[in-house]
Amino acid sequence: MRRIARLAPHAVVFVTSMGVMIVELVASRLVAKYLGSSLFTWTSVIGIVLGGISLGNWFGGKLADRFSPRRIIPLLLLLCSVLTFLIIALDIAVGRITRVLGIEAFTTSILVRSILLIVALFFLPSTALGTISPVMAKYALEQADGVGRTVGGIYAVGSLGSIAGTFLAGYVLIPLLGLTMNVLLVGILLALLSLAMGGRRILTGVWIVVLVALAATRAPQALARAAMDEPGAGKRLVYAGDSAYSYIQVTDRTTPAGTERDLRLDALIHNKHDPANPDALLYEYEQIYEALTREISPSSTLTLGGGAFTLPGYLERHYPRARHVVVEIDPSVVDMAFRFFGLPRDTRLEIVRGDARAYVDRVQGGEKFDIVYCDAFNAFSVPSHLTTREFTEKVAAILAPGGAYLVNCIDIFDSGLFLNAFVNTLRAVFPEVSVYASRGSTGSGRSTFVIAAGARELGGETLRAVDGSEAGARIPPERMAALRARNGGAVLTDDHAPVETLMAPVFLGSVK
Repeated sequence: MRRIARLAPHAVVFVTSMGVMIVELVASRLVAKYLGSSLFTWTSVIGIVLGGISLGNWFGGKLADRFSPRRIIPLLLLLCSVLTFLIIALDIAVGRITRVLGIEAFTTSILVRSILLIVALFFLPSTALGTISPVMAKYALEQADGVGRTVGGIYAVGSLGSIAGTFLAGYVLIPLLGLTMNVLLVGILLALLSLAMGGRRILTGVWIVVLVALAATRAPQALARAAMDEPGAGKRLVYAGDSAYSYIQVTDRTTPAGTERDLRLDALIHNKHDPANPDALLYEYEQIYEALTREISPSSTLTLGGGAFTLPGYLERHYPRARHVVVEIDPSVVDMAFRFFGLPRDTRLEIVRGDARAYVDRVQGGEKFDIVYCDAFNAFSVPSHLTTREFTEKVAAILAPGGAYLVNCIDIFDSGLFLNAFVNTLRAVFPEVSVYASRGSTGSGRSTFVIAAGARELGGETLRAVDGSEAGARIPPERMAALRARNGGAVLTDDHAPVETLMAPVFLGSVK
């Protein structure tokens, strides 16, 4: 029994440290559905969670000096469990508020929103979990002779617990169980520890039963789903869940033209789909893609980033004799296309599940494509390895003579740091590069641009959709020259591609 008692502090520190890392990884994914995933959200999550742990360490040290660790640790563990569960309740409340008002209703900058959201959801649980290690260190010292060996052991098992939590959450728990179940799991483990360390049996036991019942019935997920529905506003949640790569949400929205089905990955709507008219390309940048595609009439295409497969599906129907390859890294997104966006299970599209650059590397020296579409970018999270000169050279090598590389990107033209650097990069490889803006885009607002690169110039000053309406307009050379004069001629490379910094004005919601 004495040996078990001596191991108890190490076991508690191991489990709580594991819980901290699971909560931290959950935080990064949970925040992404509101504000996207970027260097800025990751920085905010890590900084705020570490800040909470530091405050908890300080406060836990004071508690350890004032109270007996044996008496206080059960209460602290139960408090940690309750505050961890509070993450779920607050997430449901935030989800409902942002669903009704829209995240844009909060007029503070996105950076401020990010910090406030993370503080509200994760600072208190992190602080509570931070109190455990110093209290358990004193608990262990009361039973040991060697101070250095005991404290070192507590630090070591804490680090091992953090490592275990990181790998378990990232590779197993989050993909397998989702965010809510992971939070509940941490809450249950903390409550069980409280009971094992002598916590009040009735109170703690009831709390454990409540958490287990919530996990078994999946009531929090059902409540969160109900909070997202807005029947009065013509919005209905079709699907919400987490994959290994992003938060996925499918929503039906009633419009004057009928029903629009949207695919949201993290904080950005990636695809809009009309189930009654799948040939209607509802996103402006897809209409620009389509207009440029008509000029080439391709016999082979490669799409990097499938999303809901609205564009690849259109290509399959309208260019049936052509070969169409689609590379999508997230198998769950491919499944969404089959389940909710009308992609037939017997599609002739060649679907490759994997990273876009890895596929382009694999086909070097072999296959050639008339058009390569790059649609793998998010609002704030841009895969930097798909923006560099080295990758662009690999794309150029797999283009057929007269082929084109069509890329969409999001930026604010009046700042245009990322757009300028990306255009510079493409111009370092291709002799002809044009930039098209979608209808209604403004210089001061976030807009989607399509960059067309190749051996020859594509399109005219104005691009027309199939119905004759304007799909997009080329940005005049003088405006592009002014953009380059303002932001310089930097080219993105594998060695230096600071896309997060270049995208900062978009994230911060300000233009300089």
